[in-house]
Amino acid sequence: MRSLFAFTVLAVPSLAFAAPAAPKPKPVVPKATLAPRGATAKASPTPDKASPSAAASGPLPAGTSHNPPVILDEASVSLSLGTQSDQGYSFRAYVEMSGFSSKTDTARLEWKQSGKLLATAKCKLSRDNNGNGSYVTGYCEYDGTPLKAKGDIEADLIYWDDQTEKDYLVRTFKAKAYDFKGQWETWQIFPDDALGSAWAWQGYEHAGDSTYRRVSFYIWFTTGEYLNEGTLRCTVDGTKKLADIPLSPQGGSEAVTIEADVQPLNGERIQYKWQKMNLMADVLWGQRSTLQYDMPKTQPKDTVLSDNPGKWECNLRHEGKTIRQLIFNVGKDGMIAQDEMQNGPGAIPTVSKKVVLIDMRLTKDSASFDKRIAPEAMKKSMAFGLPWPNHPKVKTIQASFPAKSGQPDPK
Repeated sequence: MRSLFAFTVLAVPSLAFAAPAAPKPKPVVPKATLAPRGATAKASPTPDKASPSAAASGPLPAGTSHNPPVILDEASVSLSLGTQSDQGYSFRAYVEMSGFSSKTDTARLEWKQSGKLLATAKCKLSRDNNGNGSYVTGYCEYDGTPLKAKGDIEADLIYWDDQTEKDYLVRTFKAKAYDFKGQWETWQIFPDDALGSAWAWQGYEHAGDSTYRRVSFYIWFTTGEYLNEGTLRCTVDGTKKLADIPLSPQGGSEAVTIEADVQPLNGERIQYKWQKMNLMADVLWGQRSTLQYDMPKTQPKDTVLSDNPGKWECNLRHEGKTIRQLIFNVGKDGMIAQDEMQNGPGAIPTVSKKVVLIDMRLTKDSASFDKRIAPEAMKKSMAFGLPWPNHPKVKTIQASFPAKSGQPDPK
């Protein structure tokens, strides 16, 4: 999930690059899961005949059925288009996956419309350093003949097990490609559905600096502004009020901006931006007794999650306003648990028990920071067409979404 440099995707004129990220631990596959979804890679506009079959007959088995399960890290993933002047667009996805079983295994992204394969992108992946390379990170990027397919798109992220010579479907991305004409041409997707969900990562366990064992929250916003002075104002079990917890925006491959810069021939210029932030909280996860050196005694009170097990309700504040509410449960082990949405059909597999889906709500003041809120898109799916878990709580979360506001819909 980690890298040292921020990754920014601009709609014009092309895509930027970033360094691959570092690995995560063992995957967590809920007992009840949906078939996987999709991603992006680099290749030619037609299937590569020297590669594994790009047009497999019949449905592919799910990545979770592979041994070990092949799982996409939904917290880190991103997908976007790159405008190639008036010729069309390229596409790119950043992916992290667990479960690769050999050094010769590969992955690809198949870009489709109405079931027709339009382009195939090979994923350029870096493997972890734990000896077996089972965790991979990298980009699936297509920069062949520019594409001009508008409207609904599906992109299948496919894993190739080179030892068994078999394909597995890891995830299907769903998006809509838009073409904006004007003083310049812009191609882009509108990932409005990314705004409705959030993830927590309990990482940096082996860091030798001030990031040691910090909690990071992965949250999307529709703005190009940074949250440099954000804080969490939290209560535990509805009674204990904690001191405000500072948040520090981090860079890396998971911190991404998707932009559509639109300038009609007659009309106002609009710069649409969707920004995923990695917000590191000034709080340590795990049990206080397991901290390194003399930290069990010197770490200030209430700055370790195990100090306050229970239900946390945190207001994410910016300039005196609450722009998000984060709700999660902390166990006696000092770990944030998977939200109850993950219990039951449609639970989302995760690459590690340290990567958890949390309950995140927008508020009446979200529009003071976000430039665009589209609740219908958020109700339809999570980021890039990921189905919501099939749990009663989802309806409660969706009912809390604020009214539509901000920048206009694409035409």
